[in-house]
Amino acid sequence: MNDLKILKNLNVLYVDDDNEACESIGTVLKYYFANVYIAKNGFEALDVYKKKSCNVLLVDYDMPIMNGYEFIKEVRNENSLIPAVIISSYDDKDKLFNAIKLELVEYLVKPFEHNELKELFYNILEWMKKKSLLEYQLGDNCIYSLTTKQISNNNKNIDLTSSEYKILEYLLFNENILIPYDTLIDLNSDDSNQNSLVSQIYKIKKKIGVDIIKNVKNEGYILKR
Repeated sequence: MNDLKILKNLNVLYVDDDNEACESIGTVLKYYFANVYIAKNGFEALDVYKKKSCNVLLVDYDMPIMNGYEFIKEVRNENSLIPAVIISSYDDKDKLFNAIKLELVEYLVKPFEHNELKELFYNILEWMKKKSLLEYQLGDNCIYSLTTKQISNNNKNIDLTSSEYKILEYLLFNENILIPYDTLIDLNSDDSNQNSLVSQIYKIKKKIGVDIIKNVKNEGYILKR
């Protein structure tokens, strides 16, 4: 079974309109994950998802404006791989039936104990491992590890800076999708600009050694493996 310490290299997006749940579950999530992003409805969650590097989605079903099912359905239109879990306050067969279509890791029913949440984390890691989401093949002899934040190129480990791996992961999680300059710039500090982004992309491509990140003039970048 996977070591839960791996989660400390991953970011989770928790979506729930219940303030008390956000506080209590959010506290637990912060213990296990590197970063915990919280949104109060699906519409707000979509905005966070597009701006942040999210590795796991933990989403309540019943919310105003856009519910959990609608949110994950929107995400699945462009990303079929990100592990997603729907939470519901009661065991509703119709909701469960709808949720099956979303290729979830699990459907979790409230209330749940800490040990159930912990078991869920193991299942998430196992799901990611089976879908090769903890390591990404970038080229014939080049692999990126989500857990170590390193590129292994011809068996040589190459470190990435915080800015570099945030950009690379965002492009990987949105593979084959054109990402605007501004979206990638926003992943880093407030003083980032297009010139610094171009410089970071250049360094990433040099470390990868294969030409998989393409520039679309005046628009942004796209990663194609």
